[in-house]
Amino acid sequence: MYFTLNIKYKMEYLNPNELKKSIQKYFNKGGNIIDIDIDNINPSFCIDNYKSVNVLRDSNFRREFNSLCKGKTETKNLDEKQVVDNKKIYLCKESQIIDIPFLLDSLFEKPKNYYIFGTPSKFSFYHSILNIVDKEFILNGSIHKEKKIDEYRNDLVYNLDDMYSKNREIYKSKRFKKSTIKENLLNSKVFLPCTINYILDYYDLCLLIIDTETYLFSLGNEFSKEKDFIIMIRKNNYYQPILNINGNNKFNWEVIEKISKILKPEFDFDINLEENNLEEKIFLKKDYLEKSKELNKNEEIKLEKLWKYKLIDLQNIAKKISIDLKKENKNKTKDELYKEIQNKL
Repeated sequence: MYFTLNIKYKMEYLNPNELKKSIQKYFNKGGNIIDIDIDNINPSFCIDNYKSVNVLRDSNFRREFNSLCKGKTETKNLDEKQVVDNKKIYLCKESQIIDIPFLLDSLFEKPKNYYIFGTPSKFSFYHSILNIVDKEFILNGSIHKEKKIDEYRNDLVYNLDDMYSKNREIYKSKRFKKSTIKENLLNSKVFLPCTINYILDYYDLCLLIIDTETYLFSLGNEFSKEKDFIIMIRKNNYYQPILNINGNNKFNWEVIEKISKILKPEFDFDINLEENNLEEKIFLKKDYLEKSKELNKNEEIKLEKLWKYKLIDLQNIAKKISIDLKKENKNKTKDELYKEIQNKL
């Protein structure tokens, strides 16, 4: 059956609903072919005003999709990016962890057991060292961590005198001042090399530092085969520790040999230097033990000009450093005491 439908109806154009009804009525009568006369078709039918509906626009699905895709790389670039990443070392965000960079895998027997832990930018070295030496520290909340850091800092300041005396020869050769270390511990968020050295000596550790900008490594204190080594990643003065999933966060000195095959040192040093100077170090240690009491007494005394002292003042200083006050059963004069004190200091 063939049916011709003229869209113009009663001198007016059919609207879409009327057209639909007419076609439906025709099919109900058994028709199957329609010839539509479009000579006088409504111009609005010919306007291409179709707009595709974007089901992702302004929808929860779109927001979720954007979130999942944020920071992702297109598949075609994935292989190329992976090659670049294998040569890079990244820090991670605070309280997050990332796997050991491929570049450093050879440092560890089981790289999958190690990770980098993100520390706060404030007191990052405190956080790093405590995460290494205190296995429970990582489990504490932020407030409890701050209390731990305060306790830790107080211990370092309290023991500074003893540790400085113990390492006096080394610290003097490096021009470390005790007052500088103390000031840095109490009033700074960023540590000087002398302070980091002292903290490591306090814990009897050696620190391997890997710099993410220069890709050089360095040591935080004197190299020693007798001490355990720990590892930190550094960018500027921001530190993050390398930790073990089982809490085994320390290494032996051979980690320095391994890192030397991967990166260059920031400063040249000889890992055999310790063996060459072992006898000298033993001698210095014995000499220190013999003189430690005397050094403790002398340490804080700064001798002023003679005219600033009374006799009693010089006598008090002399007592502190074990100088006799009498000579041939007579009290020594100011000049005599001053010269002896000056010579002993």
